[in-house]
Amino acid sequence: MMRRIAAVVFILFLAGNVLANSRPSTPDSFSTTARFAVDNNHLSLSSVIATMEPRLNAPGYSWVRIHFYSLPPAPGDMTGIAKGDVASMDKKWEKLADKHDNSYNVSNAVIQLSVDKDYKVWQVDMAVPGHTCTVAPFEKDVKRFLQDYRFDGRNLRLKSKGLYVCDLKFMKIADQTFTWDIDLNILVYEKK
Repeated sequence: MMRRIAAVVFILFLAGNVLANSRPSTPDSFSTTARFAVDNNHLSLSSVIATMEPRLNAPGYSWVRIHFYSLPPAPGDMTGIAKGDVASMDKKWEKLADKHDNSYNVSNAVIQLSVDKDYKVWQVDMAVPGHTCTVAPFEKDVKRFLQDYRFDGRNLRLKSKGLYVCDLKFMKIADQTFTWDIDLNILVYEKK
């Protein structure tokens, strides 16, 4: 009988710790201050949502995508976000194209981390409307990018500020300078 009581107490203790360490997701949970630029195109974004999914044809590797928006998520976006789906946020961002001003071009950015099964980062890509570049293609670049990085598969801490000149000569266009300044501590939602 004492063993059963001890087992129940232990299970309740573990459950209490799990619940105490989990943060509820509300639209306010996604607030951030992030700055990006490609040459003279500057973006200042206020919301962040991170998702993770397996990389196709690369067993043991995943994509961690960090989506930045100028728009906050609404309560109606939360169900999709909990499933790693940012389609409702992308739809709101894409509607900005109807405004016929520059708001669409300065309202979204994505950082994509290629991680292995131990969450070690091997490559970093960045995209803003009209521009994409692998800003950390080699190990030395990844180390420089990850100024403060911790990821356990659920919680992501990332602080990075830097600059990378993207060589686009192969496309016969001028090189582009990508800059960023991000500081976040967020939950990552697995794509289901």
